[in-house]
Parts: sequence; structure tokens; C-alpha cells
Amino acid sequence: MLEGFNISRYLINYTQLAKSRRLNNLVGRQEELERLIHVLMRSTKSNPVVVGMNGIGKTALIEGLINFMASDGVPLSLSDKEVVGIDLPKVMLDTKSEAQYNELLKRIIQVVVDSNKQKILYLKDLSLLVNTDTNPENKETAKFLKLCLSSDQIMIILEADTTGYVSYVEKDGAVMARIQPIMIDEPNLDESIAITRVRKRYFELHYDVLIPEESIRTACQLSHRYIKQRAFPSKALDLLDDACSLLKMDAEKGIPGANSLILTPNYCYRTVADWTGIPVEKVDAEDKQRLAMAEQHLKKRVIGQDSAVTVVANALRRSRSGLQDPNRPIGSFLFIGTTGVGKTELAKSLAEFMFNDETALLRLDMSEYMERTSISRMIGPAPGMPGFEAGGFLTESVRLKPFQVVLFDEIEKAHLDILNLMLQLLDEGRLTDSKGVTVDFRNTIIILTSNVGANLPSYQRVEKLSEYFKPEFLNRLDDVVSFHQLNEEDLRKIVDIHLNKLLKRAQSAGYSITVADTAKDWFVDEVFTSKFGVRALKRLIQNQVENPLSLLIMQEKVKVGHEVYLNVDKSGRKLQIYTRSALSGVGFSEENAETSLTQETATEKETTVATEKASVKRTKKEIHKK
Repeated sequence: MLEGFNISRYLINYTQLAKSRRLNNLVGRQEELERLIHVLMRSTKSNPVVVGMNGIGKTALIEGLINFMASDGVPLSLSDKEVVGIDLPKVMLDTKSEAQYNELLKRIIQVVVDSNKQKILYLKDLSLLVNTDTNPENKETAKFLKLCLSSDQIMIILEADTTGYVSYVEKDGAVMARIQPIMIDEPNLDESIAITRVRKRYFELHYDVLIPEESIRTACQLSHRYIKQRAFPSKALDLLDDACSLLKMDAEKGIPGANSLILTPNYCYRTVADWTGIPVEKVDAEDKQRLAMAEQHLKKRVIGQDSAVTVVANALRRSRSGLQDPNRPIGSFLFIGTTGVGKTELAKSLAEFMFNDETALLRLDMSEYMERTSISRMIGPAPGMPGFEAGGFLTESVRLKPFQVVLFDEIEKAHLDILNLMLQLLDEGRLTDSKGVTVDFRNTIIILTSNVGANLPSYQRVEKLSEYFKPEFLNRLDDVVSFHQLNEEDLRKIVDIHLNKLLKRAQSAGYSITVADTAKDWFVDEVFTSKFGVRALKRLIQNQVENPLSLLIMQEKVKVGHEVYLNVDKSGRKLQIYTRSALSGVGFSEENAETSLTQETATEKETTVATEKASVKRTKKEIHKK
């Protein structure tokens, strides 16, 4: 069946590769290296398994071991041993059936067994030793190798990611009786800088560029700060690799500054911006400079809530100063206040400030999560249930876009199990979905809103909240932020902001609109008496300005080049739109404009009714003031 196969062709001699200096030198990890050597020299359980998350340096550690075994200082008991591996791509290429594939693998393993432990088998694929769901075709090979291992006929070195080790290796009692696991941790920032400093030579030769020390440190610091879902040193090396490729492309395009082929930190910033979606200027800016002016930026959009803005800005500065636990979200806040006072606007402003994108806001209406079963919508259905492969709405959204503001609206309506689930999110900055994938929330800002105690004085609100939420839930928040009712001065500023947005849109369409102060006062009065707060303003502008003005444009009574004016009528109860030609100086009179706005159409009837209702409310307000 295997006639003509040269078995030695499928063995990789790692010891020979080490002697020819084709394996990477190990940086650090001396304790782990000594532990590996110690296990190999044992009389029993002399089969080490290096366990750790992906990208942490498991292969580098084993290659460092092989380099040591090929050196002059190796212990005598290991000096005559070779480390070999199986070239699986060649095996798969040369075999034509699953039976032939398994037979060839068993023959290769038998060669290692026949060496009387002079050859140590290095395995990178778990499925060659234990049964896995991913490679069921290796089942026969795993059974054969396990028998060889159980009878102490072979020595192996195995590397495994944490998930695979827990899922498959630990559950196999026969294998666990013969192996010795060695858990390795992720290197810290300083260790990663040292590793990257050594490995940079490979990139310099490959790309024909020069990588200064400053760029190495920048790559490691940026990957530590922004790429938290991956591990050191892999993420720093990938960032440096990508940055070198970007520099080479710029040089080939003849972009000024790139011809020197010196990798500046700017290329690291650009790479992180491409990876995360955060603009370069946000990545490049120092937090201490940007966050020092956080209040000024947020107050441009959030009017009249200075104390709330200050509380949020202080918490953001704490999180970036190193004084707050780095394994928690950037910030977590509970916003308390009535509708239309700026809670959602502050959330949008935070998204724009931190991530330069107002749409980097994930909103969950907790009135949709009142049932216990609704938790599956957040983290995904259980295995075997419909929608399992799609995952959960919350976990998948953050996994795919880790830099965003997550808004839990009306959190008091959520089921108790969801509140308990959020304890882990707020405390550890992570959630595990139904598929067992851990989703990183450390780059998010968590905002919860509630109307509980909104009508109470600020000093009574916390006491009221304790009736709805457990102390351990409230204590995990960075702060409880109170929003107060807006006064007329604040409303005037907000009206100006919203009307200016309308004026800009009209100007881009070729129309010039002038709004009188009396018209602005009219909007302020309407919003002040509305139970919906500022949320009513958008509807008012739409019903009282955009709808009638759109009708005039469709009727060609307002044309490009006309100057449009917005004011109130003589009674002060109705808004009025009138115009005159910017070219001829003539156009509609106020009477004609008013007539055109009150034609007998259903839409305009509704507008008139809405205006009359608003006038009644204003009259009641004036009586109340008197």
C-alpha cells in the first residue's frame, strides 16, 4: 500500500535546522526554558506540553529549547537526542485516501519509536494525539500514537492553545497520565519590546528598511493600548510587519519622506488606525493633552449639563492615567434624568470624542430584555438552538467593533439575570458568549440610563436607586451621573444648534434662510412646555419649518436664489415663512406666504392644529407665570 514511499522524506529534523541557525533565538523565558529541560530529563512524564493563548510565543519557546539542545552546553542525557516533526502538507499531498493517509502517519511515528527515544517527536497539531472535532480524519493516528505514548515507547513535545488543551487534552485520561503541562503567560510590555527588538532584523532584511528604536517602542505601546483582544508578542510583531509593508508601498509610489526607507512612528500610527478604525490623529494624540480639554469638546454638544460632563471627563482621565484598573472598560456610567435632557446626546458626544465617530454607539433598549430568556439575544442562543452560529447581538457587535460606546437604555427594566451578567462586564471588562468565545469590552465605554428617581433631588436619587439595583452592581460603576432639567437659556442654545443644522442643509441645496429672534423664542417656549424635552424640538422643526417649506419648494413658490425668512405672525402664536427674490427684490408678501402655507391639504391642516395646540400651551404657561 505504501510501496515506494521514502518515510524519512516526511520527517522534519529541527535539530539540524537549529545547527544551521534557521530557528529563531529565544528572548527571555529562561524560567520556562529551564522547566522544559527539567521535564525532558525526568524518568516519568517526560513529555512536556506547552500551553498558552495564541500568539504568546509557544513555538518560540520550543525553538529556543531545540537551539539549546543543539548547543555545547546541553546536559549529557539530552546531547544525543534529535527533535523531529511530521511534514503534514507533504503527507496530505502524497496520499490519495484517508486510509493511506493514516497508514503513512503511523509508519512515520513508528520510525520515531524505533529510534529508542533518540528522536523526540514535536507536535503542533493536537489532533495527532487526541481526538478533536476539527480533524476527525486523524482519529486512527491519534489512537496509535496514544498507545505508543502509554507504553512509554516514544517521547513527545506538544504545543497547545488554552482552549484546545482544556477541550481535548485534559479530558483524555490516558494522555494526561503521560504528559506534563507547562503553562506560559503573556509577556509584559518591556519583555515584548525586547523580543521585538531582536526580531526586527528579520523585517529589516525582508523589506530592506531601517527600524529605529523609537518605532519599536511605539509599535509595542500602541499594540498594548489598542489591540487588547490579541496577545504579546504576536500583535506587536504583526503591527511592525504591517507598518514596514506600508512604508515600502509609499516608497514605491514616490511619496515624499518614504524614499529614506526609515520606519517612522507615523507608520505605526497609520497601521493601528487601519486596524481599529480610529483616525490617525486620535491615535497619535497624547491622551493627557486631548483628555485635559474633554469638557470643552463635550460641552459644544451637550448644553446645560456641565456637572454631568465634568463627572464623565474626570472618569475618562482616571482610566487613561493608569490609576484605574486596566482590565475594566474605559468608563462605566449610570445616567439618571428625565427624557430630553441630554443623556443620549452625551453618549453620542462621547463616541465622537473618543472614537471620532458618532455612529460608534451600540444602543440596547432594555425594555426588550425583560424576560429571562432574552439573555440569549445578548450573548447568543445555546448550542443546538436556532441562531447559535450567528451569536449574540451584544457580544458579536463588540467583537467585530471593539472601540465604541455601548448604551443600555432604561436599564431598570432588564431582567435580574442580565444585571448579574453585567457584573462580569463591568468588573472584568469581558463577556463569554454562548460559543465560549471571550469578548473584550476593555475598549468600550459603558453607559446605562434610567428614569428611576429622575424627579427627585440629586441627593435622594442614589437612595432610590438602591431599591432597584444591588450594591455590588452600583459599586462597579465609575459614577452615577445626574441630569437636571434645562432652563430657558440652555434651551435657546440648543435651539440655535438645531436650527443651524437646518440652515446648513438648506444652504447646501441653494436656499438662504434667516431666522428671526422671535421665531427662536417661539421654539424655546414650545420645548419648555413639552413633556418630551429637547426631543420635541426635532419634530417641531420638521412640522413647522421643513414640511411647509418643502411644499413651497415643490409648488415652485420658493426657488433657488430666494431669501427665505422665518418669523412669527402678528399674534405671536404662529410661525410664518415668507420670501423675496434675492435677484429682483420682489416676491411673496407676508400675506401671500401665509395663504400658501394654509392651503386645504391634510398635511397643512395637521400643521395648523399642532400650531394652535402649541399656542394654547404657551397661553397656559403665561397665565401660570402671572
